Amino acid sequence: MARTRDAEQTGAARRSQILAAAMTLFAENGYRGTSLAAVAAAAGITRSGVLHHFPSKEALLSAVLAERDQQAFDAVEVDRAFEGPAAVRALDILDGLAMRNEGNRELARLSHLALFGSADAPEVAHEWSDERIRTYRSNLARVIEQSVEAGDLRADVDAEATALLLVGAFTGLTELWLRDESLDMVAAVRMLTTLLRRDFAPNQD
Repeated sequence: MARTRDAEQTGAARRSQILAAAMTLFAENGYRGTSLAAVAAAAGITRSGVLHHFPSKEALLSAVLAERDQQAFDAVEVDRAFEGPAAVRALDILDGLAMRNEGNRELARLSHLALFGSADAPEVAHEWSDERIRTYRSNLARVIEQSVEAGDLRADVDAEATALLLVGAFTGLTELWLRDESLDMVAAVRMLTTLLRRDFAPNQD
C-alpha cells in the first residue's frame, strides 16, 4: 500500500512538473512553437515520459489551460465565504484577476492563445476559450440577477448586458495590455468595477 501511495505521489509531482514547464513554453513560444521534446527537456524527463501522462500535445495544452484557470481562481479565492452582495464580490474577483494577470504575464498570454481566431492555437484551445467565455458570462449574469432580486442592485440593471460588458471589457483590456505592457490594465478594470458599484447601488429614496 505504501508503495502505491509513493508511486501516486511521484506521478502527481511529475505531472505538475510537466504542466509547469509546458505552461511557460506555450506562453512564451505559442502552441506551434513548442514541441513535446522541449517540454520534456524543461521538465527534466524524456518525451515518452511526457506522453505517459499526456497522450498528445493537444491533451497537454488542455490540461495546461485548465491548470491556468485553477491557479487564477485559487489566487483570488473564488470559493472563499463572504458577506454582502454577491455581485459586489464578483466585481472584487474581477479586480483580483486583473492584478493576478499583471503579476503573471505568461499565464495571461496563455489564456489568450485561442482568442480572436489565433491561427497558432489548435481547435481544442478555441473550444476551451469559447466555453470559458460562455461560462463566465452565464455565471456573472446569474449572480447579477440574483443580486437584483435580493434588492442589492437597482431593479433596472440588465444582468445579461452587464455580464457581457464585464467579460468583453476584461478580455479586451487584457489583450491590449498583452500587446503594450505600458498600459495600466489593472487601473482600467478597477475604474469600471468602481463605476458599476456606484451606479448600480439601489436608490435610497
